[in-house]
Amino acid sequence: MYSIDSTAVAVAFPNFLHDFGTNVLWAAWTLSIYMIAVTSVMPLMGNLSDTFGRKPVYLGSLLLFTLSSLACGLAPNIYSLVAFRFLQGIGGASFLPTASGIVSDQFPEHRQQAIGLFSSIFSIGGIVGPNLGGWIVSRYSWRAIFYINLPIGFGLLALILFLLPSTGERARRDIDGLGAGYFFGAIFCLMLGLNYLAERVSLGSVALALGFGVLSAGFVALFLWHERRVRNPILDLTLLRSTPFVAANIYNMMIGAGIFGVVSFIPLYATTVHHLSTLLSGMILTPRSVGVIVASTCTSFLLQRWGYRKPMLYGVTLLALATLGLSDDHFHTWQLFGLDWGVPAMLAMPILLTGIGLGIALPASNNACIELMPSKVATITGLRGMFRYIGGAIGISLTTLFLHASDTIAAGFRLSFIIFGILFLASVPLVFLMPTGKTAGAQA
Repeated sequence: MYSIDSTAVAVAFPNFLHDFGTNVLWAAWTLSIYMIAVTSVMPLMGNLSDTFGRKPVYLGSLLLFTLSSLACGLAPNIYSLVAFRFLQGIGGASFLPTASGIVSDQFPEHRQQAIGLFSSIFSIGGIVGPNLGGWIVSRYSWRAIFYINLPIGFGLLALILFLLPSTGERARRDIDGLGAGYFFGAIFCLMLGLNYLAERVSLGSVALALGFGVLSAGFVALFLWHERRVRNPILDLTLLRSTPFVAANIYNMMIGAGIFGVVSFIPLYATTVHHLSTLLSGMILTPRSVGVIVASTCTSFLLQRWGYRKPMLYGVTLLALATLGLSDDHFHTWQLFGLDWGVPAMLAMPILLTGIGLGIALPASNNACIELMPSKVATITGLRGMFRYIGGAIGISLTTLFLHASDTIAAGFRLSFIIFGILFLASVPLVFLMPTGKTAGAQA
C-alpha cells in the first residue's frame, strides 16, 4: 500500500497542476512534504518499535495513514492536500523500520536473504502503483488514488490484529520527540529556502533563501546539542565516529536524492516532453519496478558469496549510466546502435536499466547498514530510511528548482538527469568505506 501510494501520486502530479491551477513549485510540495514527514519521524518510529513492540506501532501508523488518505482525497485545494500529505507521511514513516524489524524477528538466521527479498516484494507496489494510478486518473480522478487505500488499510488492520503475534513491550525508554522536532525544522527550512530560490531569482528571494538556510543550520546545531544530552537520542552521536556508519548513510542520502529526484518526475517528463498520455506515463514506470524485483531477488541470494561492495559498485554504476542516458531526450545515443522503437519503448529502456541497477545495489546497501548494529534492526533501518529520504526531499526540491529556472521544461529535465547521474558516480568511493559483508567461509 505504501509503495503503490508513492508511485501513484507521481502519476497524478500533472493533474494537480491543472485541477488546482497551481505551479510546479506548489505541486511538488505534495511529494516533498511527504518525504520531510517520513524523514523526520522514521527514526523515531524505529525507536518506538524497538521499545514498545512491533504490533501497536504498526497498527497506530496504519490507522493514521488510512484516515489521512481519505483526507487527501477530499482536499479542496493544494494547500490542504499538502497538509494531509504531511499527516500521511507521519503514518507511513513506521512501515519500513517496523516491517524490517518483524522480518528480522521471524528469520534471525537468514536475515540477509529475508531483508533482500523484502526489498523485492516492496517493489511490486512500484508495478501496481503507476499502472493502477494511470488508469484511475485517466478514467476517474486523481482523488480515487487516495480512496483505494481505505479498503486496503482497514483490511490490513483486521489481518494484523489477528495474524501478527504480540511481542510485548520492550524495555521502556524515553522517546526523543524534541529531537525529532528540531530535525523536522532543519529539513523544512532547507526545503523552503530552495523553494524561494526556485520561484524567482531576485535580491529578496535570495535573501529569504539564505535566511531559511541559516535557520536550517540553527536547527541542525540545536539537534546535535540536544542529542548529546538526551538519554535516549534518535541519533546516537557515537555512531558518527564510525566511518562505515557515516559512509553508509551519506551513500544512502546520495542514492535517495537521485532516485526520488528522477523517478518522482518521470510521469511529468513523459507527458510534457514526450507528449505521452496519463495512462502511458504510469505504465512507463513498470520496467523500472520489474528490474528492481528481478535484480534484488537474484542479488539477495548471492550476498553471502559476493559480499556487499561488489553489488553496490555494479548497481550504482549502472544506475548512473542509465540516468545519464535519460538526458538524451531525442534518443540519439540509442539510434547509433540502430535502435528506433518509438518513444514509449525507447524511454522504457533507460528506465528499466535504472531499476536493474537499483535492484542490484539495494539489498547490499540495506544489509550493510544493519550489519553495523544487528541487535537494533528497526532503529538502524529507521536511520537508514531517514538519510535516504533526506536525500529524496532534497532531490525533489532540486529537480523542481531546475524545472522552474530553465528556459524550457525539456532543458530542466536534461539538466536534472545529468546532475543526478554524476551524483550516483560520486557515491562510488563511499562503497569502499562500508562493511564488506563477507563471512570467513565466503572469503576462503
